[in-house]
Amino acid sequence: MSISASTLADKKKSLTLRLFNGRTVRFPMLLLILMSLILASSAPPTSMKARAEGGGLEGAWLNTVKIVTCPPAPDAVIATFQTMTTYMRGGILIEGGGPATPPPAVSRSAGHGIWERTSRHSFRVFFRSHSFDNLGRLVRITEVTTHPNLIMGDNPETPDVLEPYYLSGEGTNKITNINPVDGTVINVTEGCNEATSLPILFED
Repeated sequence: MSISASTLADKKKSLTLRLFNGRTVRFPMLLLILMSLILASSAPPTSMKARAEGGGLEGAWLNTVKIVTCPPAPDAVIATFQTMTTYMRGGILIEGGGPATPPPAVSRSAGHGIWERTSRHSFRVFFRSHSFDNLGRLVRITEVTTHPNLIMGDNPETPDVLEPYYLSGEGTNKITNINPVDGTVINVTEGCNEATSLPILFED
């Protein structure tokens, strides 16, 4: 029994699938694509802890910030407050949730900045925020540099919270006070800070 050339061509066509405006995909290729999608979707998600252990800071953190005296002055805490920081891939960060700072400021922008890894578990962070008076005029520029270290395990200074890991480090802050009328610099003050940060995680 002979098979005509047209019959072979018809069988060959039956082993193909036309997709996306007539593009031809053979079943073996289609099967390979489907298997790749299944394997990709079944891969376990990378946890924030795993990313942190790998040297990254990506994610959201709740910070306890202390404004402290700078050496050689005796150790003293001048003020304590909380802020939040979100570290994004590529070395970008957004900081916010802190106080507007002293009058005449009544509001404060989010802090925008950068971060980089200096060693496996150590980082350098910088951000800048603006403060405004009740007329929306710029009255203060705050620039903060910190050097947080990633520490695995629970923070002994926060017994009411159980963290799998946290950040702790020291830094400096520079405040430039601005004349809201003409925009000139009134003065510049510099200080020191200490901060600890706990990761914001799902409870489960």
